Amino acid sequence: MGTRVRRRGAAAIAGGPAMAAAIAIAIPAVAAASGSRPAGPPATHLQAAAGMGGRGDRPRQLAFSPDGKILATADTDGTARLWKVATQRQIGALIKVSGAQVKDVAFSPDGKVLATADSDGTVRLWSVATHRQIGAPFRVSHVKVLSVAFSPDGTMLATGGIGGAARLWRVATRRQIGGAMPTGAAEISQVAFSPNGKILATVYEFSVALWSVATHRKTGKPIGAAPSNAVLRVAFSPDSTLLATAGNNFGIIRVWSVTTHRRIGGTMSAGRTDAYGIAFTPNGKTLVATDTDGTISQWSVATHHQIRAPIIAPGHPHPAFGVEALSPHGKILATTQFDGPARLWNLAAAKQA
Repeated sequence: MGTRVRRRGAAAIAGGPAMAAAIAIAIPAVAAASGSRPAGPPATHLQAAAGMGGRGDRPRQLAFSPDGKILATADTDGTARLWKVATQRQIGALIKVSGAQVKDVAFSPDGKVLATADSDGTVRLWSVATHRQIGAPFRVSHVKVLSVAFSPDGTMLATGGIGGAARLWRVATRRQIGGAMPTGAAEISQVAFSPNGKILATVYEFSVALWSVATHRKTGKPIGAAPSNAVLRVAFSPDSTLLATAGNNFGIIRVWSVTTHRRIGGTMSAGRTDAYGIAFTPNGKTLVATDTDGTISQWSVATHHQIRAPIIAPGHPHPAFGVEALSPHGKILATTQFDGPARLWNLAAAKQA
């Protein structure tokens, strides 16, 4: 087993590689479980191809609305789009930023506002109902913003991107709160609030740092960084006590204590390459992970055992999953792909392992 860090993949997440030309509901049948991953593709699958895109607008980042009815995408043509999940049809016009590209999207907790992280060093707010910009942009920096997240109460925004410093912003005033939180890295690829709003996670150079939202100080040593422990994506548990990390080296998944930064239990392997997607289900009992070899796996948080047979993406020998977003009810998973269509997956279709 190699331990080489796949920097090409990490750059793809931050910079948005070619991903999907369309989105479709895919409910594949699953091969019987044999070890952590079946040897071959499923014998059959049902794929209802419902176009949710076209040429030049392949999704690279995804976000579900709080009610799970709308999917927002940041696309490779530099625009954002909103889609009705039930019909897989685009809602309204494109969301465009003049002279810049949208790099990430995030919904406000009430679902009424969409934030876009933009390549001109700004964050903009948009009305979900009208697709019109709300107020002036947040002037974050003179370089690209790659990630944006709302605080759970909707009063703050967190930003990260080129320059390697995270910042917090007051939504009502569009002013920065306190000083920057520097990582010393060239860029931050992901920012994420804990569900209780007390901790901010920043992913950078295959590590994750946890920061106190109140003090803007790191709460302990960074997690990851070692070649065998490289962090590519993170997710908090619903109760904010655990942090799950997805990484390289056979899609390694780990769970950590947010308080002590110590690993809990052993490692889980999402696939055969790199894991770029990780999410807790709403009850906190299951982890859902995607791997760049085209598998979706589901794991027990308590036992670290796989609880359903992996779903294998049909239609391509190397689907290469990118980021993922899990619907609020935990039943639908949205995934991007580096070289194929992004899809929505019915997780209940997977058989018990």
